[in-house]
Amino acid sequence: MNTPRRPSVPAVPPVVLASTFTFDDTEGEALAASQRDDYLYSRWSNPTVAALEARLAALEGAERAIATGSGMAAVSLALLAASRWGGPVLMQDEVYGGTHELAETVLRGLGLDLVRVPLDGLVDAARALPEGATVYLEVPTNPTLRVPDLPAVAAAAPADALVVVDATFATPVLLRPLAHGAHLVVHSATKYLAGHHDVLAGVVAGGGPVMEEVWRLRKLLGPVLDPDAAYRVWRGLETLELRVLRQSETCAELARRLAGHPAVARVHHPGLPGHPDHARAARLLAGAGGVLSFEVAAGDEAAARVANALERFHRAPSLGGTRSLVSWPAGVSHIGLTADERARSGVSGRLLRLAFGLEPVEPLWADLEQALGRAAAAG
Repeated sequence: MNTPRRPSVPAVPPVVLASTFTFDDTEGEALAASQRDDYLYSRWSNPTVAALEARLAALEGAERAIATGSGMAAVSLALLAASRWGGPVLMQDEVYGGTHELAETVLRGLGLDLVRVPLDGLVDAARALPEGATVYLEVPTNPTLRVPDLPAVAAAAPADALVVVDATFATPVLLRPLAHGAHLVVHSATKYLAGHHDVLAGVVAGGGPVMEEVWRLRKLLGPVLDPDAAYRVWRGLETLELRVLRQSETCAELARRLAGHPAVARVHHPGLPGHPDHARAARLLAGAGGVLSFEVAAGDEAAARVANALERFHRAPSLGGTRSLVSWPAGVSHIGLTADERARSGVSGRLLRLAFGLEPVEPLWADLEQALGRAAAAG
């Protein structure tokens, strides 16, 4: 007699490209429409996207995760969902330029009570918040790699406050914000989670009623993740820890070398003892990450010469992929800020951001040395 065997299952999630799903009768269709996670229409849910969301939730230790079409979609949904609780939103000055523009031009335009303070004033500002408030943090910050005191801010905020953390730079490998007092964590999955410069995606992870609101807003506003893109993020997660640890090692070594270079005025990297948040980062993060920024001693024009002289670093925005990138934040990621806003965020014209890929250390260092040397000679 043949013994029944467990049917085989695919080792990776199938890519289900269907935009809509069919039913035997109207009763089944109506039932699916009433259930958040039943497959009805891919703006509501999709099997490939759901497989990714389950894995992301597990990585973050979250009740659930909701995937989006980009990192900014994740940030937007998280802030819009949190703001429906009615209180003000406290946001640090030092955030990604896109987040800054969203807050100042869109959220303020919608009548949101937005409170902006420098990172070092977050604990006091959180203590003064009323009930129903939201706190938005970036850990570490882009591009100056500051590290807010997440546990202290969460403890200082009202008991019913929602703490939202953008942990794109840290990834779940180096930080799980929900374990330190956060209620929602967002990522641009375009970066480390996908890790290969070939997809746009975002994620919001957390639990409770606010996540139901995130799902509802995704359904209504429509920033859904394409199933093929969801599969590519899922595939990237297979090597996430290996990549992040390697990139962090490379970054730490080159941060140390750049800090001793005569053409460099300052290096921003929380792994360096001179960084203002070095001790806090050592307590909170499992590593300092794969991004640093540095200031060229000779000024703005010299910084441009350094960026243009680099041969192994690709001049491009983004980060977290297999290739090393150089970016000029003042003219790229933070171009939408005024000069005063950039100054408050620590983003000067002589600042360059390096995002490390998987190349060996020595060729990258040789490239940095030659670019710094050529820029100095030209000056």
